[in-house]
Formats: sequence, C-alpha cells, structure tokens
Amino acid sequence: MDEAYWFTTMAFCCAFAFDHFSKEWNLEVPKRKRMARRLVTLTAAAVIYLSLWGCFVYFNGTITDSEGDEVPVHEALYNFLKSPWWTDLKQTLYDTLQFAKHHGWSEVWKQIIDSMDADGEQNAYKVLGLSATASQNEINTLCRSLAKETHPDKVKDESKRRAAEERFMEIQQACEVLSKTRRKRRQRNKKSDEL
Repeated sequence: MDEAYWFTTMAFCCAFAFDHFSKEWNLEVPKRKRMARRLVTLTAAAVIYLSLWGCFVYFNGTITDSEGDEVPVHEALYNFLKSPWWTDLKQTLYDTLQFAKHHGWSEVWKQIIDSMDADGEQNAYKVLGLSATASQNEINTLCRSLAKETHPDKVKDESKRRAAEERFMEIQQACEVLSKTRRKRRQRNKKSDEL
C-alpha cells in the first residue's frame, strides 16, 4: 500500500483510541473557574500584551510634525510633558483638587456645569455685549435696537448680506435664550416663594 493510506489509517485509529480511552480516564465534568478569576487572568494577559506593544511603539515609533519632520515617540512624549499645555492642565487639576477639599465635590460639579454654559446664557450675554447683571428692560431695549440695526434688509451689497443674516440670527437667538432663561428663573423663584 501507498504511504498515504497507512498514515490515514494510523491517524483514524489513534483518534478512535484517544476518543475511547479519554472518556474512561476522567468522567467528571471540570468545574468552571470563577468569573473574577477569569477576569483577573484576562486583564493580566491584556495588560502584558498592550505593554509589549506600548514598549515597541515607544522605542521604535515616530510622529510626523506639521513641517514633515519625523520625531521619535519617546522624544515627543518627553517634550509633551514639558509643554505649557500639560503644565497648565496639571495646575488646573491640582487647583480643582484643592477647591474640592475645601468646598466639596458637589460644588466642583456645580461649577463645571456652570462653566459649560449648557443653557447658552453666558454666550448670549457675550453676543449682546451685556453684563450678567443687566435688567430685563435693558435686554429687551438692546434686542429691539440691535434687531433694527442689523436687519439683513438694510444691507444692499449681496456679498455682505450673508454675514448680516448670520449676525442677525445670532442676535435673535441670544435674545431668545436670555428671555427663556430669565422666564424659567422667575417661575422657579415664584414657586419657591409660594412654598
């Protein structure tokens, strides 16, 4: 017979014998490992894998700057850690931590939300050129006068008309935001006074 037949027959016999005898050796179903242990093992493997790739990129990688020069990653990282942007960020985080120690994290969160200007009130004051202490009458008067001054129909030049329309819409949105936030604040204060 040819070698191929002998190898096929031998492989089939070995597989059959292994299947038959392996069922007799260990009849118990293996216990599953705990989820926490599996997660720890998987996390450790992922950390090792990513650290190997990180070391490879750190020592062999390059970054191309805006002028087309290639800078090694380890030099670029060192320069980044010495940059003013990073030092300012570190100082800001340190100041935030000190503020939180004295005033609490709820006050820090409140200031973060206020600085994000979610309702657009601060930007509206900036667009209109008003201070946050302006009265509702001042806001209404300024909105009316700016709407008359910046109306796009007053612009005859077609090239400047688009910019005038955008400025007019920006002013209208700012006035709308301020009136809406002031109305909500008045209603909130009215409800709290009734309680």
